[in-house]
Amino acid sequence: MFKTKPEANAFAAEVKSSMDSGSYVTPTEITFGEVAAKWQAATGVEHRPQTRGNVERSLRLHILPQLGSCKITSIKKADVQAWVNDRAEVLAPSSVEVVYGTLKAVFSWAIGEYITVSPCKSRGRADRIRLPAKPTKEIIPLSTAQVSALIEAAPDGYWVALLLAAASGLRQGELFGLEPEHVLEGEILVRQQLSVIDGKGVRIAPVKTATSLRGVPVPAAVTDAVGARIKAQPPVAQLMADTTSGKRRERLVRLIFTTPSGEPVQRSPWARVWAKIVKRANEILAAQGEQPLPAKVTLHTLRHTYASLLIKEGESVKVVQKRLGHSSAAITLDTYSHLWPDSAATTRRAVERGLGGLLGGRPGHATGHTPSGTVESQRKPAKEITRSLSVV
Repeated sequence: MFKTKPEANAFAAEVKSSMDSGSYVTPTEITFGEVAAKWQAATGVEHRPQTRGNVERSLRLHILPQLGSCKITSIKKADVQAWVNDRAEVLAPSSVEVVYGTLKAVFSWAIGEYITVSPCKSRGRADRIRLPAKPTKEIIPLSTAQVSALIEAAPDGYWVALLLAAASGLRQGELFGLEPEHVLEGEILVRQQLSVIDGKGVRIAPVKTATSLRGVPVPAAVTDAVGARIKAQPPVAQLMADTTSGKRRERLVRLIFTTPSGEPVQRSPWARVWAKIVKRANEILAAQGEQPLPAKVTLHTLRHTYASLLIKEGESVKVVQKRLGHSSAAITLDTYSHLWPDSAATTRRAVERGLGGLLGGRPGHATGHTPSGTVESQRKPAKEITRSLSVV
C-alpha cells in the first residue's frame, strides 16, 4: 500500500489526528464526493487553470449530483456504465469522454487508500466501459470568397486578426495572446496563449503542448498588416498574471488584439462579436451569389481552412503538423486525412517509372506485342510528361 516507511508513518499520523478530532471516516464509509474533494486538493496544483475549471464543472454538473453521496466502495462497473449512459442522453460524445476522464482519474487516485481496484478498469474488451461513439465529421474548409466575406464583415478592430488567423492557423488563445515582439517580418512566433478562466478572469498561459511552441511562416503582406495595426493602435500595457514559466507572476502585457476598450478578448464578448460578423458576412455572400457560411462556423474554422490550403499545395503531413502545432502526426491525419488528394495516379506513375520496360512482359521472353496500358504503349516525350505532371 505504501512505497516507503515515511509514507506509512505520515498516513498513520493523519489517521490518528483525524480520530483524535472525531473527523475520521473509515475507508469503507467515505463517499465518492469526499474522495473527489481530496483528489482535487492533492492534484489541482498539477493542472493548468483551464483544466482545473473543466474538472470543477465536470464534478459539479455531471458527477457529484449522481455519485457524490455514494460510498466509493459501493460503486461498481455497472453503476459507472449506467452513469455514462445517462450522461450520453444530455451531452455530446466528446463531452462524455471528457467528463468520464475526470471520474476515471478520481477512481485511479483512490486505489490503495480507499479502494483496491477501479470500477473503470477493464480486463479486456468484453467488460470495458462503453462510451458513446463519436460521429465521424469531415472538415469542410471555407472558400476564398467566404474567408474574404468574414474579413470584410469584421469591425475595424478585428479584421486584421481574422486575416492573420486565416493565414497562420493560430488557435484562438494563441491569436489573442500575441504581443508585438511575436511578430517578425514574414513570421509569427507562438510563445503563449490568452487563457480565459470562468469566473477568474484571464491570464497569459503556456501553449497547449510543447509542439505548439513554433514559428509560423506567413506572407510578408500579413505581418505588414499586423504591423500597421500595431502602429495605428499601439497596444496598451496592462498588468496580468503570467504562468508560462510554470510559476505565476504579474507582468505588464501588451496584447495586439483587444476589445475596443482595450480589454483582453474573453469568450462571451467574442461570441457576440463573432455572431455579428457571421451575419454580416452571409449578407455579403448572398449579394455576391456565393454559398453562405456553414451553420456552425467559428474562428477555429479558419484554422481548418489554413490546414486545407497547405494540403492543397502539397505540404507533407509532418509540415502541416508543425505549422498547426499538433502534438503528433496522428492527430493531423485523424483530422485532415480526407483532404489529402487520392494518390492513385501518382502511385501508378511511380511504379511505371521505377520498373520501366519490365511492365511490358517477362524479361528475356519476347511477347511479340506490347500489352495495352503498359509503359511502352503510353510512352510520351519528356516535355509532354512534365506538362501533364504540372496539371495533376
